[in-house]
Amino acid sequence: MQEITVLERARSEFPPCAVRIVDGGYVVVGTYELDKASGARHGSIEVYDKGLKLVGQTATYGAVLDLKVSPFDKETLVSAHSTGNVMVWRMREGALAAVANLQLFGCDCVVTSVNFSAQEPGLLVVTTAGGAVATVDVETGAPDVRYASAAKVYEKADLKEYDVQGKREVAADLSRGVREFSRGHSVECWIGEFGALSPLENVVFSGGDDCAVHAYDVRAGGLIWANSAVHGGGVVALRPSTPSFRPHMPTALLTGSYDDRIRSLDLRMMGNALYPGDNVRPLAVSELDLGGGVWRFVESPSNALDAETNDLLVCCMYDGARVVAVDGNDFTVKNVLKEGHESMCYGADWCDQFAVTCSFYDKSLQLWKP
Repeated sequence: MQEITVLERARSEFPPCAVRIVDGGYVVVGTYELDKASGARHGSIEVYDKGLKLVGQTATYGAVLDLKVSPFDKETLVSAHSTGNVMVWRMREGALAAVANLQLFGCDCVVTSVNFSAQEPGLLVVTTAGGAVATVDVETGAPDVRYASAAKVYEKADLKEYDVQGKREVAADLSRGVREFSRGHSVECWIGEFGALSPLENVVFSGGDDCAVHAYDVRAGGLIWANSAVHGGGVVALRPSTPSFRPHMPTALLTGSYDDRIRSLDLRMMGNALYPGDNVRPLAVSELDLGGGVWRFVESPSNALDAETNDLLVCCMYDGARVVAVDGNDFTVKNVLKEGHESMCYGADWCDQFAVTCSFYDKSLQLWKP
């Protein structure tokens, strides 16, 4: 296990909690600022070049909690906000442009995460601080997820004015298209992920502060499995198997928790979308203590090039970041980055050139070679 050497450092204007590398190496950062006096949450999308020099910034009236890049169009991003909305962005040649502002929930609802389906263009899973897990089709049947089709949807949508934190804001009302699953989490839900491989390609997984993992059938909208007995803390990171990550284990699910552990769950007991019941234990559970709350997973770009490589970049909250090699159900920590992240490491991403991580209260951005 080696300590990582940092190549570039920068400080964001506001606390960063999500980061993505797009458009040939630009670093896009979502920020979250709480006004303690008023309780209002605000944010921004900041764009940096490969030297971590700020090249653009767009204020958002709601704080940013998550950022994701479309698997169908690498110029398209979606951000999740503290004001019940998601925003669609286009990134080209270092220039960021807002394409659509989509109101999914009430303006006092905190959208904690957003993720794209790898199967259905335009289908998102979103989670909320109220414990809800839901899907929404932001393309309404458009053939692909590109900024142009999202813009057309926005132009035809029912635009409304909303009272948001004492100001009037305009967004497209997509609340009727939100399909909330029948049973959410009892407290904050922090993560939702689509299954990618058969037999779990029609499943949405979620994790929350109630120490629970839920699995839902996307087609029927119902809960098919839940477990709150495996984890000793809130479940905040999930990674189902994908074509580039553990494809030989299609029924495996990685989880990350506040209890500092990364786990691999064997879900073969789920059968063919049969409901196995509450707190039915997975067939097998393996785990490793990473020394900090396991907040997010990011796949290595090398995974798609080498079938034997199954590496993850892991945000470990108060203990920096780790590069973890996954071999079946075994975990090995290859690299560690702690120095320079003196508070919660909430965001990470990597490309074939470099990796980038961010930590919250110290407003730290770091670019490094894995």
